[in-house]
Amino acid sequence: MRPRSIITAVVTVLIIAGAVYYFYGYRNRDISSDFNAAREYTEDAGTTAAVKSALALNKQLASLDIHVSSANNVETKDNNVTLTGQVPIDNVRRAAEEIVRGTKGVATVVNNLKVDPKVQAPSDER
Repeated sequence: MRPRSIITAVVTVLIIAGAVYYFYGYRNRDISSDFNAAREYTEDAGTTAAVKSALALNKQLASLDIHVSSANNVETKDNNVTLTGQVPIDNVRRAAEEIVRGTKGVATVVNNLKVDPKVQAPSDER
């Protein structure tokens, strides 16, 4: 290696080390808590995706406007899922809840789906 590329590599390593020290040392942050937060977020995102997929794969529910969220208006929090929206009959409301309960990763389900007989599935005609 040439001396110039060695110096560039050393300076780069020092800048990265300084940034890590500043971010985690000076600001009193803990890298393990950041990793745990990232892990929890990805688990919740995976659960949300699984729930949305399960609902979309059900022919009775796929065309209805069912939303997946949590109490904090994020999609899923700590694997607790909240369903909102409107469905035409109570049987559909119960079916949606059972599908979500049976989805891997779901801890609890809060079913806030409203029954409104006027609700119709969107037509596929275009």
